[in-house]
Amino acid sequence: MTFSPAHWQSRLDALRATHRVPGATLAVFTEGRIHELASGLLHRGTGVEATTDSVFQLGSIAKLYTATLVMQLAAAGELDLDAPVNDVLPEFSVADPDATKAITPRRLLSHTSGMTCDFTYDSGRGDDCLAAYVAAARNVALDCPPGAAVSYSSVGYNVLGRIVEVLTGRTWDQALKERLLAPLSLTRTMTLPEEALAFRTAMGHLPGDGPDPEPAPAWDMMPRSAGPYGRVLATAAARAARLDMELIKASTAVRPLLHAIRYRRATGQPSTRLIDEVLLSDDRGHRLRQ
Repeated sequence: MTFSPAHWQSRLDALRATHRVPGATLAVFTEGRIHELASGLLHRGTGVEATTDSVFQLGSIAKLYTATLVMQLAAAGELDLDAPVNDVLPEFSVADPDATKAITPRRLLSHTSGMTCDFTYDSGRGDDCLAAYVAAARNVALDCPPGAAVSYSSVGYNVLGRIVEVLTGRTWDQALKERLLAPLSLTRTMTLPEEALAFRTAMGHLPGDGPDPEPAPAWDMMPRSAGPYGRVLATAAARAARLDMELIKASTAVRPLLHAIRYRRATGQPSTRLIDEVLLSDDRGHRLRQ
């Protein structure tokens, strides 16, 4: 397919206007090249225009980055996906002691731990924020027994983030930079507000009195402890590069993840389909290709 910048720019402008989105960027990877487009404003209050190098908050797409770090550790033999989380985090617990013992990293990855979706807790800006979050989340409620159903859980991904910290000896932010962002040269992907200040960064907007949304009262209302489940920032092009298989194949930092996937497929493990459909795909159906 030949990419038509004029067609997709017109389409992006029209969709943004129809849905009253202040600003948006689009990156399309096709024929070995990333095409970038931008439309609208980053901040309706200041009038700063959106550009292709603008940085946006990714929300729950951050879970894909955390999952990759976990799978790197599993592929290297540093983490057993089917062992209890307590083997790495003795302090971890939920309301049901038996369920605590049944929750594994694999169940956290695939949203089958039974843990509830949200537990918002501001544990501060320190490097101990995830350790404090996991401690505060003790006895968090279960939506269902572990392994019984898929039940989306942001809490579970924060527990995974803490597992990454314990096994790497780094904060989740540092581990992400050193083990994934730096090897892939994703210089416009970051996790902290002070890093975002170096770039053109989109402001969040909320419904206002008129038909168009208004700038939010604060740029970032998420605590640092939300990192593993929702606090990654990037340009659209960096996001496209993260999903592009050729870039992932070229990185020795992520190659263990591919080996782990191929092993599970080759051995016919029961969780293979679940890993494909839940762990390795985002909400638009993009998927790591063999």
